[in-house]
Amino acid sequence: MVEVDINLEGEKVYRQFISDIAGKNWSAVEAMIAPGFQSAHSDGARDRNGELALIKGINLGTYTLHDFKVTKANNQLIITSWISIEETINGERLSTKSSPRLSVWDKTPNGWQLIALANLNPV
Repeated sequence: MVEVDINLEGEKVYRQFISDIAGKNWSAVEAMIAPGFQSAHSDGARDRNGELALIKGINLGTYTLHDFKVTKANNQLIITSWISIEETINGERLSTKSSPRLSVWDKTPNGWQLIALANLNPV
């Protein structure tokens, strides 16, 4: 049996998610977000539909992901990382200062699905 490096797996999963958002690959993004998803942002909590509306309204520029930490609990990956990103939401350019993100991913028969996200960059 081949053992998977959870650090590499977690980083790969999160990088793909951000890449799909940046590339506006909405079908891939939607497939990655679980039905019972919930997020926390500086302006409040969102469910799956609210998060998708937010994501689809973002224009991402250059981004850098770094300092990943990944742990595993049962069938979930808990991923923290820092991101510096050029993003505009509702016509407003947000800070490009590096900020932390926390995401929780559930392993499903169809691949990893995002079940929770904390975005600590002020919206």
